[in-house]
Amino acid sequence: MKLVKAAVVIVIMLGVAALLAWQFMIKDQIDLARVATPYGAKMVCSCRFIAERPMESCLADFTEDVSAVSFAEEENAIRATVLGGVVSARAVYQEGLGCTLVDADS
Repeated sequence: MKLVKAAVVIVIMLGVAALLAWQFMIKDQIDLARVATPYGAKMVCSCRFIAERPMESCLADFTEDVSAVSFAEEENAIRATVLGGVVSARAVYQEGLGCTLVDADS
């Protein structure tokens, strides 16, 4: 019986620890990803298709570390993903209009 009570207490403590980790660490990272991916997709799209610069040059423009964000060039578009694709955004270049954000998943 003592073993069952100890197991229940341990499970409850692990649950509380997981909730605290979510609230104070992971949640902020997801919120940051929801801002960084659309911004990054639009900025890299403009850099690649309007300024016609190479991808490496475009990534060097960011003042913050964007190494967690993956940028993929598609036909006249840039897709930015983070957290294994959980959060993503897509910006498309259209002649005469420039780059616009057309898809932001979160």
